[in-house]
Amino acid sequence: MIFDRQGLILASSYAFAPNSLHYCGPERQDDMLGYVRLRVADRGLAELLHRFETLYPYLVLIASANHIKDPFDRRVVEAYWLGNTLLRKVKARAFATHVADTLELKKKVPKNTFFPMMDTIVSGVPQHNFHVMNIFLRTGHEMVPHTISTIDNCRISWGRITGSQKNENHYIVNTHRLTYINNKLSLGSAEDIVVTSIATEPKIGDWVSIHWGYICAVLSLRQLTFLKKYTALAVATANRAI
Repeated sequence: MIFDRQGLILASSYAFAPNSLHYCGPERQDDMLGYVRLRVADRGLAELLHRFETLYPYLVLIASANHIKDPFDRRVVEAYWLGNTLLRKVKARAFATHVADTLELKKKVPKNTFFPMMDTIVSGVPQHNFHVMNIFLRTGHEMVPHTISTIDNCRISWGRITGSQKNENHYIVNTHRLTYINNKLSLGSAEDIVVTSIATEPKIGDWVSIHWGYICAVLSLRQLTFLKKYTALAVATANRAI
């Protein structure tokens, strides 16, 4: 199969951070770092990304629903990490089967947690932030409960570049952290945080996506709009289930 080079690079830019922390994907962190830093895409990168336990099955689900042969097609990768119109083609039953059987949560989650979780899933979409906020466990190497801190770090967030420390690859981003107040999730007041970039060099004023404290990509207005939309859906759905 001929893989979409840009899709592979995009997928690696989002998958790098949790892999560097040993949360998911193969234990080949140096290889992942090299691919992301050099923005190189080849069959070796495709094989690495194929071994991400949660990411790759989601890409296959979205691609299949849209009759796209390459799971690393840029449109498919964007749909999972940020959200786009491809998500509309994934049927509720296919999504539920994916969560229960493909990700094997039916075997891994206690029944008293699994069935309420599935009631939530059928009203959702196969997008990363929806998964993070509405599946109560991290589904990488360790099936452990999320905390508000891990949800906030694991979700794809967004922010605007307000400053930089380029000698250290650090950037100041104005963003909104996820909060949990009065038994509800919400986005808090805007604040500046320091994040790291491996390969992307955003400019002051650029909107960027962030994953586990790393900048993934500079966002277009369209991408930012989709990310906000599907994050809002994820938050609203999670709050109905609380």
